[in-house]
Amino acid sequence: MNNAIELINTLSNSDDYFERQKAAWDLVRLGEYAVEVLVDALSRGEFSDLRYKSAWALGKIGSSRALIPLGRALLGDSDCVVREYCAAALEAVGSIEAVNFLVKAISSDPKRDVRLRAAVALRNLGASNALRELLASSEPETRGMAITGLAKLKCEEAFGEVICFLKDEEFEVRKRTANFLGEFSCEKSLKSLALALKDSQSLVRREALKSLVQIRGTQACQLALGALNDNDPFVRLAAVTSLGEIGHDMAIEPLVKIMFSQAEEEVRAWAAWSLGEIGNSRAIEPLRQAYKECPYEVMKMAKASLAEVFHQEP
Repeated sequence: MNNAIELINTLSNSDDYFERQKAAWDLVRLGEYAVEVLVDALSRGEFSDLRYKSAWALGKIGSSRALIPLGRALLGDSDCVVREYCAAALEAVGSIEAVNFLVKAISSDPKRDVRLRAAVALRNLGASNALRELLASSEPETRGMAITGLAKLKCEEAFGEVICFLKDEEFEVRKRTANFLGEFSCEKSLKSLALALKDSQSLVRREALKSLVQIRGTQACQLALGALNDNDPFVRLAAVTSLGEIGHDMAIEPLVKIMFSQAEEEVRAWAAWSLGEIGNSRAIEPLRQAYKECPYEVMKMAKASLAEVFHQEP
């Protein structure tokens, strides 16, 4: 105990950064013997530097005795950095009893970084039920964080609840929903992504294309092909690159057509890249022709695909 008190005094009073860091690690090495002193420093320390380092050390030790003090500090400390460290420490302690504290922080903390760190902690604790409850929040950001957490957990039980948010009034929530769908390779997911590809916000449509890349297959390719005619050039570019990553042969002719079209040079160049990614030898002659006839950026990408994928000279 005395050794722990001495280390806390060093952590609190030393002007030497490296001395403070050493004291923090020495407290971690003391383990359970340091918990009481660290809890006291967390709750009563004058300086936020001492309090957040105490939270960090308690997380490293991982003692369940620190759970309630960390939860109280998460909800009550005046410094957002301390609260953020408390969220991380609660995750490190690894107890499901931390969930209520984390949910309250997500719902009420004024600082986004704290809310985000608490959401990550919930996800890493596998608290899918708590995340599902947060879907009912009136705050769009909270709904979005919950959807992302459920996506990372691949929570199939929440599928029906989450797809409803494709009609959310906030586009960021719809975007996160499109991302969620990429975790599930099923007919319902593909139908929902078809809806997302018609969203009024281009960022949602681009996210839907990323999810199609995760799912792959014939239907995913067909949906991505439909996005080649999108009215937004960034969506068209995303569609072109997505087709390369999906890697289905049915995209070869449409990509060749784009490569020789009057579309933006960048889109045409990435069509040449995607033809290489698909890797079918039917693309070799069109790529050679593009190297001879197309603008510089297209020519350069066609050459790269020929050399790196097909081991061919232009």
